[in-house]
Amino acid sequence: MKHFDLIIDKILESWDLSHAARELIANAIDESILTNTASPEVTKDEAGWWRIRDYGRGLRYQDLIQSENPEKLTNPAVIGKFGIGLKDALATFDRKGVSVLIRSRHGDISLTRVTKHSFDDIVTLHAAVSPASFPNLPRTECCLQGVSDTDIAVAKTMFLRFAESTLVEDTKFGAVHHRTPVGGVIYINGMKVAEEPNFLFSYNITSINSTIKRALNRER
Repeated sequence: MKHFDLIIDKILESWDLSHAARELIANAIDESILTNTASPEVTKDEAGWWRIRDYGRGLRYQDLIQSENPEKLTNPAVIGKFGIGLKDALATFDRKGVSVLIRSRHGDISLTRVTKHSFDDIVTLHAAVSPASFPNLPRTECCLQGVSDTDIAVAKTMFLRFAESTLVEDTKFGAVHHRTPVGGVIYINGMKVAEEPNFLFSYNITSINSTIKRALNRER
């Protein structure tokens, strides 16, 4: 087993478990878009573990490095760009006492707290990286123990693909959908960013200009 310093610790006190689950689902959606593979699945097994699966290339520990992702930066359809959300999610799960196991053909990743290299007096959050339990696993599987059904349900409401929404019209700027019973929802590339009770419709913005990008970066 090797330890990978996540260079992140107990932050994002305003985040709850639904925010963290949202980030895993967003990553799975992005991977399905980038690799043109099957849609992600969010299921719960008999032992109470929630499993978020995509059928892409398989998560590697190198994907935990916080940096701009050239592949995502040049693809206008994906949600994430910088590789930050996954680490934020892992830190939130750790703070909330959730057990995490990420499995792919490249290896198994869990969370642990160990001393920082060359600084024995500082203990921080690390990814514990082990050889793959299933070397032929055709997916990435993020397994969560300690997340409630409500947390997952709330996380799924953040995405248009899980919403019971009826398309009205496609345009060059995005799509118009019928509003929900409580009002209109604003999505960007399929992820909810706002609710507007006075809107007549819901909107999924897919043509993202520089102003929207700057606003999203500030919000991030």
